[in-house]
Amino acid sequence: EVTVVLRWINGETNLGRKINYAEISDDYNKYGSKDIDSTPDNFRGTPVEDDEDVDEVRLTVKTGNNSKFEYALIGIICLAIVSGGIVGIKKFVQF
Repeated sequence: EVTVVLRWINGETNLGRKINYAEISDDYNKYGSKDIDSTPDNFRGTPVEDDEDVDEVRLTVKTGNNSKFEYALIGIICLAIVSGGIVGIKKFVQF
């Protein structure tokens, strides 16, 4: 398992569909044995070995936070305000 970190430079032409190319560039193990089915650092644009890969990355801008917790909190606050208003009105207005 490998974690890949992509760095994005903010700019008006840096959004949308991008192609990410990756390859293992160095091969090392404590026994000094070579990878038998690939050659590190020989990628030339089209993946042909199992240490090379290509994948599509879509860069978008996300604004705000759409968590369920925030929506629930806003609902509870609105309910408290309405309830407080009803109690306050009932204290001052006699039917």
